[in-house]
Amino acid sequence: MYVYCPIPADVLTKGRLLENIYIPLVGRVCVPRLRDSSLVAAPSSSSSPPTSSPPSSAIPSFYPAMATSSHWNSRHSHPNPSHPSASGAPGPTSSASGISSNSSGSREEAQYIEYGSSDALHGLRSPPPQTPNPLEDARLLSQPSSPVPNDVHGVGQRQLRSVPGSSSFPSSPLNPTPPSTFSAGSNPFARPTGSRPASRGSSKQPQLDDNLMAGLGLGNNSSGLPHSIGPRGSMILYRLADDGKEARESLLMPPKLFRDKRDSIASSSGDSMISISSDSKYPSGMPSVRGLVPYAYDPILDENEAPDDEDLLHDPNRKGGMRGDKGAFPWRGIMNVGVIIVLLLALLCLFIFYPVLSFYRDEAKNRAIDGNIRINATGQAPVLFQMPEVIDPETPPSAMTRTGFDGQEYELVFSDEFNTDGRTFYPGDDPFWEAVDLWYGATGDLEWYDPSQVTTRDGALVITMDSTSTAQAGLTPGSTAPFTAAENHNMEYRSGMLQTWNKFCFTTGYIEVAASFPGPDQSTTGYWPGAWTMGNLARPGYPATTDGMWPYTYDSCDVGTFPNQTNKDGLGPAAALHSDASRSRYNFELSWLSGQRLSACSCPGSDHPGPDVTRGRGAPELDIFEAEKDKDIPLVHIVSQSAQFAPFSHDYTYNNNTGDWINYDSTRTRANTYRGSAVQQSVSGLTRVPADMFQGSGANFKTFGFEYWSDPNDRQAGYVNWQVDGARSHRVSATAVGPDQGSDGSGVGQRLIPEEPMAIVLNLGISSNWQTIDLSSMMFPAELKFDYVRVYQRKGQTNVGCNPKDYPTTEYINNHMKAYTDINMTTWDWPKPRNSLYEGSC
Repeated sequence: MYVYCPIPADVLTKGRLLENIYIPLVGRVCVPRLRDSSLVAAPSSSSSPPTSSPPSSAIPSFYPAMATSSHWNSRHSHPNPSHPSASGAPGPTSSASGISSNSSGSREEAQYIEYGSSDALHGLRSPPPQTPNPLEDARLLSQPSSPVPNDVHGVGQRQLRSVPGSSSFPSSPLNPTPPSTFSAGSNPFARPTGSRPASRGSSKQPQLDDNLMAGLGLGNNSSGLPHSIGPRGSMILYRLADDGKEARESLLMPPKLFRDKRDSIASSSGDSMISISSDSKYPSGMPSVRGLVPYAYDPILDENEAPDDEDLLHDPNRKGGMRGDKGAFPWRGIMNVGVIIVLLLALLCLFIFYPVLSFYRDEAKNRAIDGNIRINATGQAPVLFQMPEVIDPETPPSAMTRTGFDGQEYELVFSDEFNTDGRTFYPGDDPFWEAVDLWYGATGDLEWYDPSQVTTRDGALVITMDSTSTAQAGLTPGSTAPFTAAENHNMEYRSGMLQTWNKFCFTTGYIEVAASFPGPDQSTTGYWPGAWTMGNLARPGYPATTDGMWPYTYDSCDVGTFPNQTNKDGLGPAAALHSDASRSRYNFELSWLSGQRLSACSCPGSDHPGPDVTRGRGAPELDIFEAEKDKDIPLVHIVSQSAQFAPFSHDYTYNNNTGDWINYDSTRTRANTYRGSAVQQSVSGLTRVPADMFQGSGANFKTFGFEYWSDPNDRQAGYVNWQVDGARSHRVSATAVGPDQGSDGSGVGQRLIPEEPMAIVLNLGISSNWQTIDLSSMMFPAELKFDYVRVYQRKGQTNVGCNPKDYPTTEYINNHMKAYTDINMTTWDWPKPRNSLYEGSC
């Protein structure tokens, strides 16, 4: 039987029902209800239940499976349909309700809906609960693309009747002509009746008549095109049929046909214009609508519909607002223009204003980095490794400045706190320090300086001295013992020397170190620990570089620049020929120096570092400390703090009048009786050191340093101030090494407080030329430690670097690099500048 089924909301839109309006459910058909009652066909006046046989014409021809059942075959007589009349009145066998019943008495009874034409568009009578509404239908707006035949009076009829009233079909731009009358001849796909016998259990395709077409809302025409929409401006439009996923899954689709049932009741006749049977010669597999599907468009419906909320532009009743009223203020347009202006300004700022601003803002920085090969044009430097800074970031803030002994304010220009453990100082390992690999033969040392003996540990620089007598390994972390003399360049001891030569230099200022000494206690005798500075034109340990350079600090053109400080004929001056202060090993001669190589007497064009050939150059030495056991007071350790000069005054004397040489604390400091030899003149003081600073007696760090000042424009104002353990020890003024003229003098002029750039040297040596070696008072491995090294200069007068413009060194060193890198070269192999005074002319 046919039952009523509610249709989903997504199937019905604005009263338009898709082309599939019947849903087959196991031989039953659902007739959908419509939400829009104005588009639902009205039922007939009678609501009595049907009793007649079901009319096959009540089912559209494109759902043939609904018109037949599995019982309409040879075993059951075909139901005798009751046909509606052309005028739309119920058929003779129908009741007023238009529902027929099965009179054949078959065990399954089917009920059908009978449609009326006159009442089709006037309303819908609500059916009683659980009872199908006999006359409920809907107006179908979308139809199949093929004409629907309306002759249902005979099975196998080919002739299609003309639609009454078709001559009054309204003309429209898309449908200018009325529907045509179809005939058998006009159908190129029609076959003669009986050309193919019907399969068992199959039936001919039933046809639709005018009443049924009207009941479905298609109008009384055989073309299947609705004309009941209205004549005014109506038109027929076409769309492509869609059997997509939604259509395939829709409940309105007919049941699928299976190819293995060729004799099923679903096969259609060849008389039908649409073949949906799998029993046909060209089965489609499943029924679906193809091609163009016509539907009616009537402007009256659009006018009666409510305005679309999303189409305010075509709402004639829309008042106010920027989208509906032309007189309203154009806020939206202004906002659009404003956004465009903002974007344009942003682009101008980004690509014009900002680059110009950056150029002028960075102009000073660009000038500063121009020509600096260590950084690129944007001020960036490659981070190949962590480059130590000139001022160690771990230097405490309290050490950043100091007040000098001269009362001037000093600021830190260099520091190394040695807080990073495990540092090494092989060539290239550090930007400021380098440990040498050589024998220091100038002083007759017994050790070989090896870079492996220098490292950092526990926040300090450690220089370790090992002996071949040490048989146990690892007595200290920095020890490399045991080893043999053969493994140590035939030297008995192995130690270290660290230099900043040609890497870091400073001219004038204050240098301070915090150190602890090697040995079990202050009675130890034999080590030669030192911290000192030397002019950068000579490299410590490379004898060729010191030849004629160390310890000259002289800028006069006189006999002081001559070899041995004697005239060319060797006859004078007398003070140079003999000195009681000299030693027998030097034949009691005043000087054995080879003469100042770079003197103020140099001839023009000579091989001279500059800045001109008339500037006397040299490699002076200022000592921070050299430690030894006191020779005069038993069980006391002292440090020698001295300045080395050349040329020499007679008998190595210096002025020690008040102001020339000052002893600040005679209880611990005294003048050194050693004033020099044929290779150097020394102005020195000896100061006692605390007993708890030795390796075996606490190893506490004590400070040592000197502050010096020199001025080429006022050389008499130069001085050197030393300090031990935070207190000044003694002072030497430039006047102490003034000219030595007269009949008894050596004939030299003013010696200078060093004006050369000075490099730093830290070392631990051992030599009998320094003091007696008492192994019983010594310990190995022995360690000389430095907690830090700091350099200060007067505020606003910073002068660091090894190549200052007034005392350049770089070009000269590069031109004679062999002498600065070959420890076996003992003398200068290049022509020395011609001394105009010594030679008599240039």
